[in-house]
Amino acid sequence: MRRDLGGLADTEFDVVVIGGGVSGATMAWDAALRGLSVALLERTDFCAETSASSLKVVHGGIRYLQHLDFKRVRESCRERSALLRIAPHLVHPLPFVVPTYGHGMQGSEALGAAFLLLSAVTADRNRGIPDPDRRIPAGRLVSRRQLLEWFPHLDSTRPVGAGVFCDGQMYNPPRLVWEFLRSAAARGAVVANYCEVTRLLRRDDRVIGVHVTDRAGGGEFDVRARMVVNASGPFAEQLYLNQGLRRERTIPLSRDMAVVIRRPLVTGRALAAQTKYKDPDAVLSRGNRHVFLVPWRDRTLIGVNSRVWPGDPYSLEVTQAEVADFVDEIRSAVPEFEITLDDVAMVYAGLLPFGQNDSGAVDLSFGKRSHLIDHESIEGVKGLVTAMSIRFTTARGLSEQAMNLVVRKLGRAAPCRTEDTPLAGARFDRFAGLVREVQDALRTTGDDPVASHLAHNHGSAFGDVLRLADAIPNGRQPIAGTDTLRAEVVYAVREELACTLADCVLRRTDLGTGGRPADEALAETADLMAAELGWSAERQAREVTDIRGRYPGWSTA
Repeated sequence: MRRDLGGLADTEFDVVVIGGGVSGATMAWDAALRGLSVALLERTDFCAETSASSLKVVHGGIRYLQHLDFKRVRESCRERSALLRIAPHLVHPLPFVVPTYGHGMQGSEALGAAFLLLSAVTADRNRGIPDPDRRIPAGRLVSRRQLLEWFPHLDSTRPVGAGVFCDGQMYNPPRLVWEFLRSAAARGAVVANYCEVTRLLRRDDRVIGVHVTDRAGGGEFDVRARMVVNASGPFAEQLYLNQGLRRERTIPLSRDMAVVIRRPLVTGRALAAQTKYKDPDAVLSRGNRHVFLVPWRDRTLIGVNSRVWPGDPYSLEVTQAEVADFVDEIRSAVPEFEITLDDVAMVYAGLLPFGQNDSGAVDLSFGKRSHLIDHESIEGVKGLVTAMSIRFTTARGLSEQAMNLVVRKLGRAAPCRTEDTPLAGARFDRFAGLVREVQDALRTTGDDPVASHLAHNHGSAFGDVLRLADAIPNGRQPIAGTDTLRAEVVYAVREELACTLADCVLRRTDLGTGGRPADEALAETADLMAAELGWSAERQAREVTDIRGRYPGWSTA
């Protein structure tokens, strides 16, 4: 897939989608499946902001039982099931362990009752999931002995046992977003990164398209559309402020942060640990909020830390002091691991819609619903819809609602098919069988991390990468010290619209998702991209410097 913007200015699309995160990507896929002509425009790179910065968990809704919000439980379970069906190479079940204490709300009896209720409310959670390894089992209780076999450090806290439930874990969120995009493109959608929508085009009371600045190639142009869907997440309202269409933001934002710890504190299952902060919205509270320690890239991903973000969303930053405060919070929850700031290899941070909170509040109320705004009914502006998802998990469902609204306004009758239609790389029966196919193609046996890596990131389309690998020098050779093939870097440029080193290292491959790559790996990757894109030595050096600057200043690995 080459970056060709020539057709954008010459076509009137049924729909233009603003934003290339998970909401925009799922909308482009939905629109393409319904037979609509669609163009998606992203200001930077696809999945470069909030969608990439989560805890990588596809939530099934168990936490909403405390709020007695059964609608959200059902919604979350439905969306988790959909992702396990349509992207089984990129979403898999992960056990979460919740220690229990005493015989009250934090005890095994209460948690066991919650599991029974959850199982009843989500009885259809495995509908249409053919791979047994991708099915979500019912929650269960385990003994104190079993808990301490998994986590011996908990002995000092005197637990009586634990509950274990499964949620989904995304292997690589940017690859999942790209999977939606390439599936949409295969159905005729035009997707373009580094194309910033700077203003809406209007004729009287109707939006008729967008004005675009090409941030990669230079130039400006207009894109016409019968409907415009603003799916740019926390930046959605900022577009209206910049144009003077609104005086202030109406949807509060939360800065959510997770950190990667360079030690594998947990393996095979995630651990919940209570913090000092309360959940003011809980009706049936088990105590304070939890942080979750999640296995990730042979390291540990811990989150989430939240704070109200009142400023410009384009100016999001996380200070060292904020990270240090979060490390203190984690250390107070799990002091036995003795986590320090030096353990932090990477910081993920993004903005999400938030709940209403008083200034300076400590126990925060989180956002509860995604936002779908029909500007014709609210402000009399036709041809414009805004959609802002509250979670990565629920983006597909929000896209379905948004496209239902769009097709009604276009006078079409086209049902949504994204809940059950496999994505481009999901054409296989069982993931274990796919890994064996990749091993055969690589002529390897046993536990080959390269084969697992290719199967996860490219699914049943792994052959496209290997065909390119055989056509370029040393294409099947991994980048120094990694499981990423040299061919994947070239493939990212030629077929996946990677324009910068960050696009490749952080989003098209696994090279930098768990911490800063070694200098040798960065240099090799930069050499490959420079040869493809014709970078000068100065440009190549800038790209490497930029990557290094995206990791904590105290991080060396």
